[in-house]
Amino acid sequence: MMNILIPMAGAGSRFFDAGYTDPKPLIQIEGKTMIQRVIENLDLDGNFIFLIRREHLEKYPSLEKTLPSLTDNCRIVEVAELTEGAACTALLAKEFINNDEDLLIANSDQYVVHDGMFDSYRNDDSSDGIVWTFNSTNPHHSYVKMDNGGVVTEVAEKKVISDIATCGIYWYNKGSDFVENAEKMISDDVRFNNEFYIAPVYNQMIKSGKTVRTYPVEKMYSLGTPEELNLFLEKKVLEHGIL
Repeated sequence: MMNILIPMAGAGSRFFDAGYTDPKPLIQIEGKTMIQRVIENLDLDGNFIFLIRREHLEKYPSLEKTLPSLTDNCRIVEVAELTEGAACTALLAKEFINNDEDLLIANSDQYVVHDGMFDSYRNDDSSDGIVWTFNSTNPHHSYVKMDNGGVVTEVAEKKVISDIATCGIYWYNKGSDFVENAEKMISDDVRFNNEFYIAPVYNQMIKSGKTVRTYPVEKMYSLGTPEELNLFLEKKVLEHGIL
């Protein structure tokens, strides 16, 4: 069964500064917690692995109680301290993902409008990796460049190299491919803003001859700041879809 890795190791300080008292994953969005919205939005079956800061587990015991109620297959991995980036954080789950099962890594604070057909993409044997993408030119996002056959030739972190942005959802046909190439990226000291990100791991895979494709979605809404969450709620996306 596919492993679904969701890092939740950020400080969430902007929400606390704005007066929120719950940790970001437990903030209510129209009657459900943010993390429940994220899980339901993915609409995928798998073994869920949540990466959570130890201090948050200690300070908010409801986190550890809530997550198993949202999915039948749940594992929590403690993050003891800040890492050198999202790729390093994901590798803390190495013992559970370094295998032949496919792996999906997804942000814990976003909502994606998609057609629900990702399973048909991942079951196509022609891809070693699949990036969820949408159209944008905002430099806040990461971007992919593709050849005429729809194969990804380059991934750039926070650099606009096309109008095809990544959603922050990344799939690997084998979890071991992510582990091997993430470790190679870190060994080669390939950083952006002094951090190791997940998207550029695909560049290592492409160099080694792996085939990476895209799963285009209609829209991605970030829920990572109070302002973004308020905009999402104002647009009533849960009721109407894209706006």
